[in-house]
Parts: sequence; C-alpha cells; structure tokens
Amino acid sequence: MRTFSILLLSIFSIFLFPVNTYCNVYNPAASVWKLISNVDGIEMFERWINIDKDTKVRERTGKMTLRCSADEVLSLISNASRNREWMSNVEEVKVIKRSNDSDWVVHTILDVPWPFNKQDMVSNYKVTRNIVTGEIIVLVLSEKTLLPKHKDFDRLDTFNAEWVIKPCGNNKAKVTFTTKSTRPPEYPSWVQDPVVRKMFMTNLKNLKTLLTTT
Repeated sequence: MRTFSILLLSIFSIFLFPVNTYCNVYNPAASVWKLISNVDGIEMFERWINIDKDTKVRERTGKMTLRCSADEVLSLISNASRNREWMSNVEEVKVIKRSNDSDWVVHTILDVPWPFNKQDMVSNYKVTRNIVTGEIIVLVLSEKTLLPKHKDFDRLDTFNAEWVIKPCGNNKAKVTFTTKSTRPPEYPSWVQDPVVRKMFMTNLKNLKTLLTTT
C-alpha cells in the first residue's frame, strides 16, 4: 500500500532561503500558515500547497531556537550514524554515496506506526552556507535512480525537506525545518494527521534535547 510521506522527519528539518523555494511546484498561491502547536519552545505550522489543478498536499514546518551553534546543529543532522538518536521509527540508516562534505545520499528504512506500511527513502543531502551571515541551508531531496525499490517497502520517493540554521548570537541558533511530499494523502486526515504530527514534533524535541544537553 502506497502512503503519504512522513516527516521527517518530520524530520529531516529545517530561511533567508524562502520556505517555498522548492515547495510550490504548480501554483505559487498557497494557503496561510496555521499554527498547529507550540510545545517546549517548538512551533509547528501547516498549510496547503497546490500540486496541480486537482491536487493539493500539506506542507509542514517547525521552528525553534537552540542553545548551541549553527555548526553543532549541522554536525548532528548530517551524521547519519546518529539519526536513530532523534528520528522516530528509524530501523536502519546508511550513507550510500558521498561526493563531498556538502553532498551525500542516505538510505533510510522506517518502521512507522499504523496506518502506514514499512517505508524506505533515498535522500540526497545538499548543504550551502552563507559566508557573510553564517546561515546554513540543508536541502533533503528524493533520489530516484540510485537505489532500486525494495518489494517489502513503500518507497517515499516524493519527499523533500529543508533545514535552515541561522546563528542568532550568544551561541544560539534558530532552526526551521520544512517538509512536504508531492504525493497526495492516501488516508483521511483524521487518520494520518495525528500520526504524522506526533512523529514530526517528537523528532524536533529529540533533536533539541540532544543539542541543548551536550
């Protein structure tokens, strides 16, 4: 059964580089961001994005300010061996290609809660840095050709995410994580939204805890 992309991560997070740089693939008009929750200093917003004339999908973003440097945030989210420390339901994660320190590909297997099946994703991470402001942008884009689909997994091949990590002085960093899948939701919102929202917030809470207690 095919499924609407999660997170990620909820997770993978996170904009002097506009939030909708890669998101509005059909119509730049989108619904207004709506605050869904604000817990432990982490704000989660959602809005609808038009994919084509008949289809729209939900875009989700989380924002938080952390007591750490921007480089510490980047170091954690770019370390695939530590993904299981903060990403929910990760069964296995592996770097399968690395061009350089700013461009690599990760294969992730997810054992997510009902109503979803076991899923996997092949994600290309691309890092850019503004040498003037210190702002770091990490794009997480679906890689569609590097690894064949596995018969036992639903491939999340329409998932995209963006992290924006902005230094804000006093060893603090503002982190914004935005994610969207261009695959229309398969399940009613009352079924899938609580699952996706919980995973999204849990990932950001875990990330915050790791970065503010080390």
